[in-house]
Amino acid sequence: MTEHNLTPEAVNPAIANASHRTQREAAVNPIEYTQLIAEVATLRLLLEVNESTALLQAQRADRAMARLREAAEAREAQANQLRQVTEASIDSVFVLDAAWRVQYVNALGGALAPGQEILGRPLFDIFPYLEHAAFGRHARQAMAERVQVCFLELCPAGQWFEISVSPVGDGLVIFLRDVTNARQQDELLRRSEKLAAVGRLASSISHEINNPLESVVNLLYLIEHSDSAGDEMRTYAQLAASELSRVSHIVTQTLKFHRQSVSAQHSRLSDILDSVIALFQGRLLGMKVRVHRRFDADDSLSCLAGDIRQVFANLIGNALDALQGQGELWMRTRRSCDWSGSERVPGLRITVADNGSGMSDHTRRNLFEAFYTTKPNTGTGLGLWVSQGIIQNHGGRVRVRSSQRPGRSGTVFSVFFPLVHNTPDSDHP
Repeated sequence: MTEHNLTPEAVNPAIANASHRTQREAAVNPIEYTQLIAEVATLRLLLEVNESTALLQAQRADRAMARLREAAEAREAQANQLRQVTEASIDSVFVLDAAWRVQYVNALGGALAPGQEILGRPLFDIFPYLEHAAFGRHARQAMAERVQVCFLELCPAGQWFEISVSPVGDGLVIFLRDVTNARQQDELLRRSEKLAAVGRLASSISHEINNPLESVVNLLYLIEHSDSAGDEMRTYAQLAASELSRVSHIVTQTLKFHRQSVSAQHSRLSDILDSVIALFQGRLLGMKVRVHRRFDADDSLSCLAGDIRQVFANLIGNALDALQGQGELWMRTRRSCDWSGSERVPGLRITVADNGSGMSDHTRRNLFEAFYTTKPNTGTGLGLWVSQGIIQNHGGRVRVRSSQRPGRSGTVFSVFFPLVHNTPDSDHP
């Protein structure tokens, strides 16, 4: 504040006039002159006191304004810091007023409604499906009772959100965190635990079955080489030993699906398919099913033959189930190329098709999921899951097409194996 060196006379003309008057009248009345001099001095003192008070008040006002500016700047800095924190958060953040209108939303929250104006609009106008979902019920509870509510919500797009709704002022603040990946990982962990249990059970079963099988094989060997056994008895003993050997092989290779101990070798896929059909020969004799074979002359593949046989045993077995006693089954091998990547990959394509009942969209989507089965009484839900793992271990891929249209129903499995870099891992899970 600028100070001015003002005399009392300059500020108040009345004092100046009184001063001049006292000087003129001093010669006339000395007593009055003295009184006037005292009054003038008093007026001067009062003016000086008022000027000093005004100066102090102005200084106080300046200091108060500075404090207010500092407080406002601190609040603005805090608001900016809070805004940066919410923008950097992995949560979507919405702040609502008492009328459910959005007062603030961070970038992640805005990404949930791309292309829409969000601020100032009611939340349920932006996301109508939330009003009648669990979210609407929990949010209304938080608004009415002024309590925090935490819950999980599944959105129509298939995303899982962990949601926290808390009262703030007369409205709400909502935090949404996408936990879809975490839930998928938890599900995979549960499946892994199930499969580990199945593997332990399979190993136990294999061990328990192999013990009596070994005893039976030894007894058959004694019968076969006994002097008292006739030729016919020896023949039966040889057949029984052969069948038991096959049972033992099935036990150790099929039940132990989680491990592979043999090395890869070149095998003709047509031979493998024929051997699978031979396994189902007894079943085919009781069915009215025509089997069509169309094999390429050169369909050799470096593979784990036992595993590949297991894959096509699953595919052909499922096809026979879908045919329900009658129909047609097609098997084909041919040279082909895979164009799914950026480069052309040469390889072999094997097709197994049937004109059975077909599959629904839901079944097709879950076809390769572990423990998913459409045969609850006889199926384990592991066959196609294991088959897909074997195909991927050989660097291959499988595609499925299916239809349930009357007169045109059926299913086609197309399996592609690359001819380069396809040496499988002999110790795959």
